[in-house]
Amino acid sequence: MSITFPHKGRVLALATAVLCIAPLAACSGGNSGANASGKPSGDIRVVANWTGAEGQAFQAVVDGFEAKYPGTKVKVDTVPFDQTQTQLAQQFVSGNAPDAAVALPSTVRQFSQQGLLMNLDDEWKSWLSDGEYNDSLKSVVMGTDGHADAVYFKGNVNGLIWSTKATDTKLGLTKDPTTWNEFTAALDKANAASKPFSVGAKDVWVPTQWVDPIILNVAGVEKYQQLQQGKIGWDDPKIVQSMTVLTGLIDKYWPSDALDTSFSNEVCGWVSGQHAFGQNGAFVNAVVPSCDKSLKPGTDYTFFPMPSYDGQKPAQAVSGDLFIGSKQTKNPATTKAFLDYLGSVDGQSIWAKKGGYIAPNMKVPANVYPSANDQKAAALWPKDASTPAGYDLDDWIGGEIQVKYRQALDDLIRTKDVSAFTKTMVAVDTRSKG
Repeated sequence: MSITFPHKGRVLALATAVLCIAPLAACSGGNSGANASGKPSGDIRVVANWTGAEGQAFQAVVDGFEAKYPGTKVKVDTVPFDQTQTQLAQQFVSGNAPDAAVALPSTVRQFSQQGLLMNLDDEWKSWLSDGEYNDSLKSVVMGTDGHADAVYFKGNVNGLIWSTKATDTKLGLTKDPTTWNEFTAALDKANAASKPFSVGAKDVWVPTQWVDPIILNVAGVEKYQQLQQGKIGWDDPKIVQSMTVLTGLIDKYWPSDALDTSFSNEVCGWVSGQHAFGQNGAFVNAVVPSCDKSLKPGTDYTFFPMPSYDGQKPAQAVSGDLFIGSKQTKNPATTKAFLDYLGSVDGQSIWAKKGGYIAPNMKVPANVYPSANDQKAAALWPKDASTPAGYDLDDWIGGEIQVKYRQALDDLIRTKDVSAFTKTMVAVDTRSKG
């Protein structure tokens, strides 16, 4: 079965309402495109979301680009993730778009439909011919205009069950669960002391990270992709079964304060041993040190993929961050060169060496990753068209459906009422009805 990503690159909520915020720079980068030697030159402006250690890692990638092209200068405007897509929509429409920007698949489709994005078919043709990406990854960046309108810069694998070695020893877990029965048996052991999972559902994106691996492993990748693409509705029996399984986990294994707990406290909850497990993406590896700097990844804490349900073929939940280029740019040569660098082995290896990152370019070598956990997560990244996988449903849908989907999940956590959730989502997501 082919892997078709019809995308969670971020760990914060996406807002769609127009916000009152200070505008970014009112113009794109410099008007120089290439110097006398034909190499990119001049300034460009780029919008990104990353702060802290992630912001430093992205700046290192920018520094690498500027070192490769000494005549260039990249100005990074850092915007909170929950404001980015709204700001970009305003700026692209008003003619004040940045030269390049981080984006979600839903944004790529929206902007391409409006004819606002650079055509990156040539870059993708080269990458595909060199075996750096495959057609399944290309499908994530396709716009409604039939062109590849983005580059895939930062990958992530989701549906990972995290725990410390101390907890595993206490529970007598000597090997990773590989079946659903082994998985729930481990949860039942932990349930004797306290609710097994630490869950930070106060951050509204966290519950969506549970839906993807559950549907993939209960209903299967084909049903998941059909739901994602709007070919079936939320009342499909397999989707209802998946949400019923998820609700059972919530009822039996989630703490009662999940909706009052933040993501950062979720991670510290299982790191400290207050709870036995956490469930989230590979980016957790970069968050653990904020809870306990003494823990060594792969030695003191690690993860295993959520097992498949009742004999279903395992499928990997994935997500990641895309970058788009604006047709409005006054410096197309440098903008394209920057996007090409973000998709390259050289550009992605810079962040991969720092950890907490999975390179979507399949030719980035495994030995660049700094820890056992980073290498283990990178090995789960789908590298061929036969690997069953599904791209983040929440980020793929976007827009008003995404907002109401998150609200419906919040209600499901409170009420445990699958029928009410299904009824809400059928009314909200009418794509399968045309």
